[in-house]
Amino acid sequence: AVMAAASTFEAHPPAELFDTLGMTHTWAETDWRGNYILSSQVWTTARDLARFGQLYLQDGMWEGERLLPQGWRDYVTAPTGPQPPTGDFGYGATFWLMNRSEGVPADAFAAFGNRGQYVVIVPSRQVVIVRRGEDPAGKPFDIAAFARSVLESLD
Repeated sequence: AVMAAASTFEAHPPAELFDTLGMTHTWAETDWRGNYILSSQVWTTARDLARFGQLYLQDGMWEGERLLPQGWRDYVTAPTGPQPPTGDFGYGATFWLMNRSEGVPADAFAAFGNRGQYVVIVPSRQVVIVRRGEDPAGKPFDIAAFARSVLESLD
């Protein structure tokens, strides 16, 4: 049964994850080898990205059902491997850590998508922040400042 479930996910992650989360306006494409690389090749809406962030905010629980292993959020937010020596962000297991970002809670972490798509999860504040946009070449969006502003507006 586990092999069948894994095979199903590998073949169709949208049916296994996106549909379960109600991400009805999201689809993913594969790379040239047929692999899903979900950090790109995903077309979605801000609302669907917020659902994805909410899954991580709730440590893998969705509508009373555990979709990710207990403690998965702790795993993805633990510093992994060599960390960038400078900058506002560290790196966990597939998520950027915002623990170096001034004015942002140390437990904040984020998914950075292609060309300026962000999902910031802040467990201590029970907040998910989504930014959908198009960064011009050479001018990256300051997601830490944006997250800081959003959090300040909620105080």
